Order: sequence, then structure tokens, then C-alpha cells
Amino acid sequence: MAQLDVSSLGQLPDEMLKFVLQHGTVSEAGARLGQLTVHNRSAIQTPHYIVPTSRGAIPHLSQDNVQKHTRISAAYVSLEDFIEKSAENAPIYTTPTQNGDSALRNFTGLPSQCLSILGPRRVPSITPPAHNTNSSVTISTSVGFRFLELKHYNEALRKLKADLSTSLADVIPTENASLKRIARSADRTHAWLRDTIEQKDRDGLRPFFASIPPLDSPLLSLYLDDIRDEYKEHISGLCLYSPASTPELPDSLRHLPRICVGNPTTPQALLASIDMGVDMMTIPFVTQASEFGIALSFSFPGSSSSSSSSAAETITTTTQPLGIDMWSATYATDTSPLSEGCTCYTCRRHHRAYVHHLLQAKEMLAWALLQIHNYSVLDSFFDRVRESIKRRSFDDDSDTFNRLYESELPKQTGQGPRIRGYQMKSVGGAEARKNQKAWGKVDEQLQKLAEAESGVATPDGDANDIEEHV
Repeated sequence: MAQLDVSSLGQLPDEMLKFVLQHGTVSEAGARLGQLTVHNRSAIQTPHYIVPTSRGAIPHLSQDNVQKHTRISAAYVSLEDFIEKSAENAPIYTTPTQNGDSALRNFTGLPSQCLSILGPRRVPSITPPAHNTNSSVTISTSVGFRFLELKHYNEALRKLKADLSTSLADVIPTENASLKRIARSADRTHAWLRDTIEQKDRDGLRPFFASIPPLDSPLLSLYLDDIRDEYKEHISGLCLYSPASTPELPDSLRHLPRICVGNPTTPQALLASIDMGVDMMTIPFVTQASEFGIALSFSFPGSSSSSSSSAAETITTTTQPLGIDMWSATYATDTSPLSEGCTCYTCRRHHRAYVHHLLQAKEMLAWALLQIHNYSVLDSFFDRVRESIKRRSFDDDSDTFNRLYESELPKQTGQGPRIRGYQMKSVGGAEARKNQKAWGKVDEQLQKLAEAESGVATPDGDANDIEEHV
């Protein structure tokens, strides 16, 4: 794998982004090693992960716990999380700022260690009932579905001042779209990118990534050629909605950093994205695992005690699980850490029996401790991936990982935290409850009280007193 040092990017102005590619290839897709730096933020070694936020917060973790107990360095924030009835009058726009502060960071309280990446929709997003239009995309808000106009989205980019922002894209939610619909998606995304860049040049937006929707090869090639010929000098990177788009990139765009706002469901999917040349990717499955009560236990390329040179010798005929189900009664008296050798706060201070007890009691602390642990597992995973790329053994190590571990995360067996309304699409009347009753015992007591106040009195006293009423 050839080494490439893009030192010229270091001459960019302070307010812009710098990406140095340390190990990688320019002429073809493949795993690569780099460093991403944005003004006033710590440098991020790539490949790395991006945490999808919920209403601007990292689920189950307060800002102080993010700073103290995690190494999370990038967070994806969606504009639709803050839009209610009016896209132009959302409360986030009235956040007090001074000296050019980011309204987005002030409103969400996102820790300074985290790079903020602003996009239009959540990851993963809910499929809306209405289609996008020539000037807007459909979003899911706290008061239902509505349209987000391009002009309002571009105005949000200017006002909120995220560290990185992405252009609006017409992403098709279905896989069986017609050729006409796919062509319209490419045309709209191209037009929206053009209009956003025109405003960027006027208003001086912060680092800006061009969105690449998952298009068929001919249309994708035409769209990428337009970016290369017309907009290359105006963008700081590329935002992919599918890692499969990476091989189509023209050589003149391959030096740009690439983020992917997809929905990988396993670490195997992360490895596949890295192998295609993605630099940073969203990982919604980590929060899902925590809410399922799953403590992730995988390491790259195998157990934490084995190196890539000896991993092939430790391969067994049975695959290992990617995590352990902490709801299982097996762990009710298990005082070992969640993962052997893990040095996260949860594993240093608590044990499996305690986390199992918290889940049974439905204590919020359970999901917080699992979230801290699971992100620590991802940190170690990406550390080892970068070491593997540097050693030029990534392909062999990925094969080892795929053979050692199961292809899916463990299934959910216990009840997770209460589901938020924006996490799933409503289907109308007679819809089953998404959450079980939280106060069932109170209802029983109210029923008993109602019976006591009714004409059917419950007799008191001893047996003789009761017989007098028979």
C-alpha cells in the first residue's frame, strides 16, 4: 500500500479543515489511514466512528460522563431533531452566542472534545409517507411529518455553525424506485449542492461536505464528474449515504475525507466500509445494543490477548458472540467485568451481576454503564484497525475477524428503555402500545380504592362479625 502525505492541505486557512492521508492509495478504493483536523478541535485519527445523537445529546450519557468516561470525538446532529411546526423559527436559532460561538454547540451542550457534524435527517431515519419535492425533503418532527425547504436548511447551516455540515440530498427510501425517480434524485441533489455552494461563497460557511446519494453507477459517475469539474474547490469532503459509492470516486476527489451516514448493523459492516475507503462512519448499532442490554465483547482481529500474527492459530470451529446478554440470569451472581481485559469505567468499577440487577430494576444507570462500556469497545476496535492498516495486514485481519465472530449481534431478550415517539413511524388508529404500562401497580391500588368506595364493602373484623352479615 503506497504512502501518501498530502502536506499541501496543511496550508489551508485556520477556519477550514485539514486532512492528511498517511497510508492509502489514490488510484483505487481501499482501507486508508489519515488524520482529520478542524480548527479549534482535536485531531481525529481515521478510520474512526461518528456517534449519532438524539435531540442533540448522546443517548444515555450526560455531557460530563462523555468527557470523563469516553473517548467520543465526533457526533452527528440532525436538523430535524430541532424542527417543530416552523423550520425557520425553531427555538435553537434563538440560542445566545458571542464571539462567533456555535449556536448548535451552545444549545446542545456538546462537549468541546466532540466534532459536531450537522445533517438534515437522523441516522437511521424514519421513512416518511410523503415524497421529497424539487425544493424540499420530508422530515419527521415532534409534531409529525413536514417539509424542510432547501432555503431553510441552508439558513440553518449559516446560523448554527456546526464544525462540519453536509449538503441536502434527495435520498430514495425504497429499493425498487423507478429509473425516472432515480434520475430525479440525482438532478435534485446536484441542484441543491449548487445552490448551497452559492450561499456558502456569500456567507462563508464552515467546512462543508458534498452529499453523495446511493445512485446507480451511470448517474453516480455523472454526478461525481460534475463535483470534480465544478465544485471541487468549494467543498471540504464527501458525505456518503452508502459505502458502495466509494469505488466510483474520480481520482481527483480521492484525497478528500469521506464520512458515511449509513446504518451498519455489525462490526463486520464497519470493516467492509473501511475496506472501501470510508474514513468516518456513523454507528447507530452501539446505542441499540446498549438499549437491548447487550455488552459488546468483540475485539480486532480476535481476542484481546492475541495479535494478528497469532490470531490465525486461535481460530476454532465455533464462532464467538459479538456481545453478551446482560438480561440473562446466568450473570445474576457473576462478579467478573463485562469484558475481560477491558479498562473502561464500567469494567473497572462494576461487574456483571450489578449491571444485571440494574436492568432487572429498570434503572437508567444500567444503560449508561452499558453505553460507556460499548463505546470503549469501539475505541479499542478502531485503534486496532488503524494499527492493522499501518502494518498492511488489514485484509488478513478482517478475514480472521469474520471467521472468529458471529455475523449478528445477540437478540434482545429483555425490555429496553421507553421508546421515544420519533424513533418509529406511526401507522394510525388501533395501534398497539410501544411501551408497557409504567404504573401497573398504582392502577391496581386505584381499583381496590374504587371498590372500597363503592356499595360493595369489604367486611372487616373477625369471623363472628363476618357471619352476622351473611
